[in-house]
Amino acid sequence: MDSCGSRNSLLSRSQLSSSLDALEAMQLKSGMIPWFHGGRADSWNHCEAAIALAVGGRIESSRRAADWLIQSQNRDGSWCHFYQSSGVAEPRRDTNTCCYPILLAAVLDLCLGSSIESKRYIEMALGGIDYVISHQRLDGSIPWAIDPSGAPNQTSLVAGSCSVYDSLSLASGLSRSYGIGDWQRYSDSAALLKGSLEMGSGIYQDTSDWAMDRYYPVLAGISDSGSLTGQFLDQFYQPKWGIRCLKTGDWFTAAETAEAAMALHISGEVDMSNELFFSLERFRCEGGGYLTGLVAPNGTSFPFLEQSAYSIAAVVLAGYVVANKARPSFASTIISLFA
Repeated sequence: MDSCGSRNSLLSRSQLSSSLDALEAMQLKSGMIPWFHGGRADSWNHCEAAIALAVGGRIESSRRAADWLIQSQNRDGSWCHFYQSSGVAEPRRDTNTCCYPILLAAVLDLCLGSSIESKRYIEMALGGIDYVISHQRLDGSIPWAIDPSGAPNQTSLVAGSCSVYDSLSLASGLSRSYGIGDWQRYSDSAALLKGSLEMGSGIYQDTSDWAMDRYYPVLAGISDSGSLTGQFLDQFYQPKWGIRCLKTGDWFTAAETAEAAMALHISGEVDMSNELFFSLERFRCEGGGYLTGLVAPNGTSFPFLEQSAYSIAAVVLAGYVVANKARPSFASTIISLFA
């Protein structure tokens, strides 16, 4: 079944095709999708690329990516922080990256239909969810990383925790539908984490200078009433350039521009989300790739000439999200593309 590539996109058909080609060209024979040619991988950005491939209709490549996750998964359900083609590069566990495979599993479930293969992917992804919530604190917060020995980092990250929340919300529904795992536990964990983020309970690192900390609560469906058009755009948006990574710098990135466009669309700022999306043309390269970032005012690429898989994936997904009806969060919007 290949119904995943028939949705509207703000990218033209030729642009979309070349970008998906560029993304597939980065995938290794193992199924792993590194950040860039010769680079490392992590399960979050790997999944983002695989989700973009699936939504774009490249189902076989997306399945290969999911199979790599199964092969790379630790016995406790987690994934290591970074991988190279030769194996583990950083054994620490990042809780956000351990939760994100649930969205890839959900997308493949929709593409493949309920099947033994879909169940394998959901079991795999719920293993990562179980690992993460086993480390949730009493105040609802989740440490951003776990040492290989099992010792949790003392701090949490806002953007990462928001992504975890979106994953937990999705996990609860899939768990209940398939009868795998403890759906009520996932739902309760999501509620506790949302309360922690809303109340600020827990030790969250001060990353208020980072753009993603401002738009991720909207992207994850935690802040559903506030607008991003005021202070956020004043501090982070520059017309024709996109979104700067830090409000104190002039490094503009394709991925954060695409993510902010999706957050604006979810928050109801349709015109602004379109304007932001079309500013991504500045990052586009011949062959369908996207530069990771550009530095104003001269437009120098940084890292120099780097075209990253996660940048391509973010733009491809933003093209679909902004062109279609918004739902309360990124995950629910991606799922709705198949309705």
